[in-house]
This record gives sequence, structure tokens and C-alpha cells, in this order.
Amino acid sequence: MKGLLFIVSCIVAIGLSTQGYFVYLHFFNPELARSIVLHSNESIDISSVQNNVQIGALAGNRNLEFGVKGMLEEYVEEKDYVLNPYATTKIEVEILYLDVIKTQSNLSVFHRNSDAVVIRMRGKLIKDGKVKKTIIAEESAQEVSMSTLLIDEGGKFNQTNLSSALKKTCNTLINKLLE
Repeated sequence: MKGLLFIVSCIVAIGLSTQGYFVYLHFFNPELARSIVLHSNESIDISSVQNNVQIGALAGNRNLEFGVKGMLEEYVEEKDYVLNPYATTKIEVEILYLDVIKTQSNLSVFHRNSDAVVIRMRGKLIKDGKVKKTIIAEESAQEVSMSTLLIDEGGKFNQTNLSSALKKTCNTLINKLLE
């Protein structure tokens, strides 16, 4: 039992001393800390996500910006890049367009309703302060319902479709920027 306690104490001491060293570097030698963190050439930063949607329920919504930034970070990590706020390679994203496109068709008592959430984003890949690539990605997610009743929900956002369209657009944007 004493041996196990000794091993656990050593592991905790090593962890605390390593963390203390990096805190020391952060405050007293930031250049060395930055060079240690930036050692990987595959580091990247999602510097900003701006919601430039002008009309609709999600116009200017900050939660949408945070959600998109989180999705972009996930897709960047899937590409085996390291997320690093000090990276010289940055990605800036603007959400340009977000809307629901409704199409309906009726034949007697039969009704077909299609709602598509369409999202358009512009992404910029910036290396050493210079824009290297600019991409516009547009994706959509569609929901089709068929019934014998006519029910109209007024073109509101379906959360599942919105989430699906956001994921598809973020994935397309990252794939095109980092290819």
C-alpha cells in the first residue's frame, strides 16, 4: 500500500512541477513558451467567426457564432492539426446567409411539404498575416413531410436540420481550405 501511495505521489509531483514550469515560462519567458507550443508545423487557430446574417431569427446571434467555432475546431482536429491560439496560420469565417426555403405541393387531399435550411459561409485561410485562400461554402439540409392534412408551421427553423446544415457547411469549408 505504501508503494502505491509513493508512486501516485511521484506522478502528482511530476505533473505539478511540469505545470509550474509552463506557468513560469508563460509569465517570464513568453518567447520560449511560444516556441515550445509552436514546435508543430501543423498548428492552426480559428481566430474569428462572424454572424453577418441580416434578417431572420438568427441574425446577429452570438450563440450561433460560438457553435460554428466549436464545429470548425472539431473538423480541424479531425484533419490532425493542432489548435493553437499563437499559430501563424489562422482561419476567419463569416456566416453570410442562413434561411429556410419552403416548397409545398398539393394534389387534392395529399400534401407534400419540403423545408430546406440553407447556409452559406465564407472562410479565409491566413498565413503570416496574408490571405492565402478564400472559399465560399454552401450546404443545405432538407426535411420532407407528406400527409393528407395541410399543416403549415410558417417557415420556422427545425433544430435538427439547422444542426445538420451547419455541420455539412463547416465540414465542406474546412476540407476546401485545408486541401
